[in-house]
Amino acid sequence: NSIRSHWGVENSLHWVLDVALREDDCRIRKNNAPQNFAILRHIAVNLLTQDKRVKRGIKNKQFLAAMDNNYLLNILALA
Repeated sequence: NSIRSHWGVENSLHWVLDVALREDDCRIRKNNAPQNFAILRHIAVNLLTQDKRVKRGIKNKQFLAAMDNNYLLNILALA
């Protein structure tokens, strides 16, 4: 049961961080910056996941927020 719950977390959160936000490719390594950006990534994933109006994946929602300021404001209003 504990192994299944571990892989549930791995598949639901870490996979999204690795694939959609490319966390493994990040080259930020100085001082507190890696921890700060990890927190920002988690906030972004949580906000994009909370949005149920748009039926898209996290990566597509992220792209939509980059292209459409109104959608970005809607996402930020969820916070």
